[in-house]
Parts: sequence; structure tokens; C-alpha cells
Amino acid sequence: MAKLWQTFLQRVGLKPKTAARMYAAARPSRLAMGFGSSTTSANSELHGSLSVLRNRSRQLIRDSAYAKRAKHIIVNNVIGTGIGLQAEVRGTRDTLRESVNESIEAAWRQWCLAERCHTGGQLHFVDLERQALGQVFDAGEVFIRLHFSKFGDSAVPLALELIEAERIADDIAGETGPRSGVRVVQGIELDAFYRPVTYLIHRRHPGEHRFTDREPDSVERVPAAEIIHLRLIDRWPQVRGEPWLHAVIRKLADIDGYTEAEIIAARA
Repeated sequence: MAKLWQTFLQRVGLKPKTAARMYAAARPSRLAMGFGSSTTSANSELHGSLSVLRNRSRQLIRDSAYAKRAKHIIVNNVIGTGIGLQAEVRGTRDTLRESVNESIEAAWRQWCLAERCHTGGQLHFVDLERQALGQVFDAGEVFIRLHFSKFGDSAVPLALELIEAERIADDIAGETGPRSGVRVVQGIELDAFYRPVTYLIHRRHPGEHRFTDREPDSVERVPAAEIIHLRLIDRWPQVRGEPWLHAVIRKLADIDGYTEAEIIAARA
């Protein structure tokens, strides 16, 4: 047994004395063979897993009552009935200008109507807020494009477009952009400091039904100034977001499978 242990340590590049001075969590053993030993960045880890994680996360939220309920609880507690606006314009004596504030808030409420704030004319601003957070939960991120033009009968030249993570051309990576020092990482052009320069966005959702094969699908380069990218960053420089259910996807799937098996056995 001792000889086998020494042979194992030699294969992993360690000597017995070196292993004795290591942290307990880093010592090699047969019980720790499942731990990864390669050094990777957040972007390299997400590159090969992000699409599968998104698809499995969305399926769980469609089919699993636990996952769907978790999403509803988070959206209800964070957004609720909507995050609004309260104007607090003050005069020279630090007193609130009631008439000015009321006018600003009235204009805000008018713009928040679906036909004015949403490019599709279907979502009120509170619905956009709930949808955005829901997508961050589902897919780990969401993209909101600012369109500086009037929609419907709006007096404000601004409307918001909700863009799901699948529309980002994340299969494009490692290419040099048109500017010096710009590189593409998972569908986003970045400068040397990982600041977004442009986003590569499919004009159509890759999973959308096509009415005809003649409908073209191309990738549009959208300046970063027109995009709001909502996500949580666990490791910098992490370019894309990860679904919030990523750590429990397998466990929730096992719970659903076990429950179904028990029910089938009981019915039989």
C-alpha cells in the first residue's frame, strides 16, 4: 500500500514530504479525484458550458415547481409592483419645487406606458423590470437596447428593447476586432481593459420559428453606449453571466426524477 501511495504521488508530481506540508484540502487522495486540477478563467469555464446551462435552467423553470416558485419569489421581492421615480427638485432655499416635481413624475408615468417605453408596445415599464430580473434569474443575464427615437405617441425619443442572452453571438470568440487591441469574447468586443466596445447581436432569436427559409438572419454590431448589460459578476473579468440555478440544476432534476419514480411505484 505504501508503495502504491508513493507511485501515485510521483504521478501527480508530488513527493511525500511535500504532500505533508500542503493544505489538507489540496492533498491528493483517491477521495479527491473528482476535483478539478486545471487552472481556468471564468470566461473559459463559461465558454463551453453557458449554452447548456441556459437551456437546462429554462427547462427546469418550465417544468419544476421548485425552480418556478424560486423565480417568482425573487422577482416579487426585488421588483414587486415596480421601481418607480420620485422627483426631488429643490429651490434655492432647499425647499421642494412641488409643481416641477409633479410635472416630472406625470411625464414619467406617461412614458412608462407600454406603447411608449417598449419597442414592441406590449410591456409597461414595470413589466420590463420584472422581465429583466426574470431573465437574469433564468439565463444569468439580459441585454436592454436603448432606441433613441419616438415610439407610439410618445413625446420622449427613447424606447427599450429587451434582448435575451441567446441572441448574443457567443459562438464568435477569439477574433480581432476592427480597432487595435479589440478582441471578441463570447460575442462581445472588448478593449484591453475588458470594457465593452460593441455587442454582436443576432437580428432574430436563434430558436424562433421561421415562416420562410428566405428570412435572413445576420449579426448586427451594436455600440456599447446603446446596451445595458444586466448580470452578476462572480469573477472579474467575467464577460457573461451565469444562470442563478447553475449550482442546483442537477439536484433539482434528481428531485423531480425521484418524486416521479415514487409516484409511479405507488400507483403501480
